[in-house]
Parts: sequence; structure tokens; C-alpha cells
Amino acid sequence: MYYQLLMLASFFLAGYQDARERLVSDYFWIPGIIAAVLVVLFLPSMDFLLLARITLIGVIAFAFTWFGLIGQADAIALALVASDPTPFAPIPVLLGTGVVAIAHIGYLYIKGTARKPHVITLDEFRTQAKWIPKALIVNGERKEITNDVNVSREKAEEHAGAGPETATTMVEVQYGVPQVTYIAAGFVIYLIYLAIFQPALLFAFP
Repeated sequence: MYYQLLMLASFFLAGYQDARERLVSDYFWIPGIIAAVLVVLFLPSMDFLLLARITLIGVIAFAFTWFGLIGQADAIALALVASDPTPFAPIPVLLGTGVVAIAHIGYLYIKGTARKPHVITLDEFRTQAKWIPKALIVNGERKEITNDVNVSREKAEEHAGAGPETATTMVEVQYGVPQVTYIAAGFVIYLIYLAIFQPALLFAFP
């Protein structure tokens, strides 16, 4: 039960910050890392399976991060859910994550927020963390920005400059989904499922 509580603390804090700011403090992952270490220490019979699973999913997740397809926090979250010692983990959490993600993205698509790129002012871009910049439009000239989601906002600021044209600079953006929030929601759904249908599993581990 300590494992689930520590992991829940990490995902609650990380998911909340990701939804608001599209970034996650490294400190929020400390409870989850402690939980993963506790599982390895107290379940030596599962050490090989857990370490292999964490390594495999972690390597895949960080490879996606390397190519800029997901954020670093997303990779950490995926590696942590792989430490779950219950049977079939992390499939149930990932299924819950997928349901939440599809429902939210579907809502955004219907609403028009995620259907196509938007053009907003530079000031609006700076005050709203939900946008991923795709290009800057300065004096009518479109300048592409890197597709790496980990550095795109910083690159946009670098290219924007501080000259008189800043006042008229526009930013072509796409909605940045809070993937850590989705994973956090998937983990909560999984805990609720365990509490209702598999309470023995919920209390079976440290």
C-alpha cells in the first residue's frame, strides 16, 4: 500500500502541474522513485522482472524523448508505471491513460482547439503554456521552429528577439496535450479498479 500512496503522490503533483504549466518539477518524482526502489528491495523474487520491465519501457520512452516526440516528464512517468508489481502491469495503467487521452483529445478536436494550427500573438503565447510553437511569423515572414517539444518554447523565445518587430510577431502554434496528466489519471483509474475489484492486490505489496 505504501507503494501506491507514494506513486499517487508523485502522479497527483506532476499531473496537476502538467495540466497547468505543461512542465513538471523534478522534485515531484521523488516519492515515485522511492516507491519503485521499495518494490525492488521488498520483492527480491520479482527483481529481474521489474528491472527488465523498467529498463525496457524506460529506454523506449527516453528514445522518444531524444527525438523530441514526448517530454522528459512523460518518459519518467512511463518508466515509473512500469515498476508496478501487480500482474499485467503496466498494461492496465496504459489502457486507462489511453481512454482518458482519447476522450480529452476527441473533445478538443470537436471544439476545434486541436484540429489545426492556430496563429496567436507573441504575448499570448508567452502567457499560455498550453501551446507548442511551430513557427514564428515576423513581418509576414514565416520561420520554422524545431519539432522537439522539449526545447521548442525556448527556441521560439530565442528567435523572437527583442526588437521593435516583437510587438507584431505572431506565433503559429498547436495545442500541447498534458500527457503526464493523462498518465496520472490512468493510474488513479487503475487504483480505483483495484480497490473495487481486486482489493487483495492493493494491499499485497509494501
